[in-house]
Amino acid sequence: MEKTSSAPYRTFSYRWIVLIALVPIIVSSEIFWLTFAPVASYAKEFYNTSSLNIDLFSMSYMLMYILFTMPASLVIEKYGFKASVIIGSALTVVFGATRFLFASNFTIVLVSQFLLAAGQPFLVNISTKVPANWFPVGERATASGILLMAQYIGFILPMILSPIFAESLGIPAMLGVYAAFALLSAVAAIIFAKEKPAVLPGPEAPKESMSLKNMGRLLIKKNFIPVLILSFITMGLFNTLMTMIEQIFKPRGITSVDAGIIGAVFIVSGIIGAVVLPLISDKMGRRIPFLRTGISLLGLLTAALAFFGLYWLLLLSGALLGFIIMGLAPILFQHGAEVAYPVQEGASFGTIMLMGQVSGILFVFLFDLLMNGTGTIIWPMLFLVVLAVAQIPVSAGMKESRILLENRGKLEL
Repeated sequence: MEKTSSAPYRTFSYRWIVLIALVPIIVSSEIFWLTFAPVASYAKEFYNTSSLNIDLFSMSYMLMYILFTMPASLVIEKYGFKASVIIGSALTVVFGATRFLFASNFTIVLVSQFLLAAGQPFLVNISTKVPANWFPVGERATASGILLMAQYIGFILPMILSPIFAESLGIPAMLGVYAAFALLSAVAAIIFAKEKPAVLPGPEAPKESMSLKNMGRLLIKKNFIPVLILSFITMGLFNTLMTMIEQIFKPRGITSVDAGIIGAVFIVSGIIGAVVLPLISDKMGRRIPFLRTGISLLGLLTAALAFFGLYWLLLLSGALLGFIIMGLAPILFQHGAEVAYPVQEGASFGTIMLMGQVSGILFVFLFDLLMNGTGTIIWPMLFLVVLAVAQIPVSAGMKESRILLENRGKLEL
């Protein structure tokens, strides 16, 4: 136990055990999201079904997040994050197991996917509550970042492992490996995660209300509308690319393993971008130049993924696209929180996330429709390029937030 300089607050070394214990179950939840994305062709053949039906596995997470994020937030605020973790872990373990036990039955596996997807908001929405309960103010951003990093790790692992497992072990065994990992992760989270220490580590963080009333206020807030448009398109692009990763590259002779590697490189470079770009943005005291520059490059890089045939060029394009999309996200979130003021940050973040889930469902459905209707990947990829380019005039009309300008001492009245 360590006493901080601001009595009566205290910090406990056990806070790191709590944090580390929660990482694997969050990783497991995200693995289940992208299990089939890099092996869509294997799954399509194994279940003898359409590509759209396979894409439903990824779309399930977007839909269930929309439906359950508010109930999850309510549980966290009213009953604590431990209750939320128990609910999320139970859903993940039980229906991860049924995916494995009935692995040859497409209907049961798909229903199980939707039910375990309902557990994701109960696990990922704790990312501010855990730091607030256990960490002093100066460590909360770090703790929250570690929980966010767990999600990214969960994105990377299936990109690398699913093609290997599907080829060497088969679909049922792959589902069994992921189910076993989920069970071990849930046990660790439930045993070691405690709600709060005997003495708080610092001032309580303000509650982040994500009520329909606050969200409604943001939808009509002039300066927030461009943020909604950019988040709708950019996050929709991200979700679509992750969902369709194998199907985008398979027609050019790229194997499932290599497609998964491109996806993994996309996310790893995105993690780097999510650290580097916000850091530079904060240091310079500017958001809009980063958004404008990044948005202007998205169409070009998306087109590169559509037309390049050389594997190393696809790797490079994927790395740059991931760096920009995931690097811009925290800047967009922060700018959104600044222009949303006095609406609380939780409401602005939640609204942006919901927009990304809605667009993800819509874009994946339209992508699949175009792909199956035209028999080529070119037209659906051009659809994504057009969407990316459509953001350029939106970002061009954006201005720095009043809060940021005041902080720089350059407020223009």
